Amino acid sequence: MKSIKNRCNNRLTKIKEEKMEPLTTVILSGILYDMLKHSVSITGQNLKEKLQGWLVDENQSNKLSSAISDLNLDDEMNELAINRRLMASIDLISILNEIPYYTTTTIQIHSGDGDNVAGNKNINN
Repeated sequence: MKSIKNRCNNRLTKIKEEKMEPLTTVILSGILYDMLKHSVSITGQNLKEKLQGWLVDENQSNKLSSAISDLNLDDEMNELAINRRLMASIDLISILNEIPYYTTTTIQIHSGDGDNVAGNKNINN
């Protein structure tokens, strides 16, 4: 059975591969849950590392960290309880709305033999 951390990382990887969506309280609650569960401090730097798929600068990550610390989250809360606290914070929601998101598009033109590889490709020998 996969741990919550692996499921969250897989969820984030899937989001990054398909289309980067806005940072939502649901995504953030999963990340915060994992951080609390593994006794990782919720600091601006740690949040910036966890949110590397989003365009989060140092100022935004520090504001986010400050807003989160005001919520008094603890390691006994589940993801749903954390999400409810996040959703109730007007300050936190406004910070999340300021964080830009992006999508990427790959266009390829190919002629000739062989394959044209974009992104990750697994080759089994």
